[in-house]
Amino acid sequence: MKHTDDNFANELKKIKELRQRDMEASKSGDFKTLRSLLTPDAVMMPPGQHIIQGEERLNQSYRQMEEAMQGTEILDYRLEFEEIKILGDYALEWGFIHGSSRGKNNEIEQSSYKVMRILKKTDDGDWKVHRAIWNSNP
Repeated sequence: MKHTDDNFANELKKIKELRQRDMEASKSGDFKTLRSLLTPDAVMMPPGQHIIQGEERLNQSYRQMEEAMQGTEILDYRLEFEEIKILGDYALEWGFIHGSSRGKNNEIEQSSYKVMRILKKTDDGDWKVHRAIWNSNP
């Protein structure tokens, strides 16, 4: 399916809105919203961990992350994507995640990851994260 310029611009706008919601929820520690940005059958491949897939496992993982982040202040969280390809109801994007946080010990930690995501367009026209893999960025 070939996109018209207007159609591509509209879909790109929706994808940028997804990214914005992702950054805002990450900064505020809103794990319920973060989970809602994924398809129910999403597959997450975090660094150094087992693959997370299946609706209940994803829900459990986000509850565990929320508990683990208690007492942590997110100072910065930025998604910087270098490329996006929209292929019908799917989109591929790759780029970087940069962030910093202050933990219970009051020390500031910096983080930087390389990320690749597959997005899926939902029946209502929104985009959600369908597959994601990330690892440390030296």
